[in-house]
Parts: sequence; C-alpha cells; structure tokens
Amino acid sequence: RYMASNVTISKEVFDFLTELEKNNDRDWFEANKKTFKKRQSEVKNFLEAAKLNLSHHDEIEKMKLFRIYRDVRFSKDKSPYKAHFAGFFSRLGAHLRGGYYIHLKPGQS
Repeated sequence: RYMASNVTISKEVFDFLTELEKNNDRDWFEANKKTFKKRQSEVKNFLEAAKLNLSHHDEIEKMKLFRIYRDVRFSKDKSPYKAHFAGFFSRLGAHLRGGYYIHLKPGQS
C-alpha cells in the first residue's frame, strides 16, 4: 500500500498565516490572493495525503477544507479572515460517527 508520508506543509504556509494575522483586512488579502491560493492548494494536497493515510486505518468518506472567510455577523471580532487553515475528515456511514479535525496555525498546530 502507498503511504503519502512524504507530503509536508512548507514554512511558507505558516509565514502566510502569520502575515495574515498581522494584516487581517480585505485590501491586504486581495493584494496577496495569489499567494493565498498557492498556500491553500498546498494545504489541500497535505489533507488529501492525510486522508489517504487515514483510510489505511479507518473508513474515511470525505475530506473538507474549511473556508478562510470568517462569519462576523454575531462576533465582536470583525476580522474578515481566519488566521489558520482547518480541515475535517468524515468517517463513512452512520455507523461510524465522528471524524478527525486538523487545525494549522503558527505556534498552535
């Protein structure tokens, strides 16, 4: 069986998130959207590899990469973007409840 253990997340992903936390506004984000798309793609590749590895030990139905945009409607913090990447792996079927959550943030992952 193939194990995707060689897929990693680069330091640039965490560097981008650090800069996003310092500059959490629409103007900065729009100016850096191309970089965001690259970093998001890298994280998605990592999560796909993690899904493959998890499926060797559990029945994984799907993987979801959460959006970077925050819902600020009912929040005191009006920052428009999350300064982290997060993903969730759903287990297959109703008999296997729950799943796995991964949270990537500089200094907290």
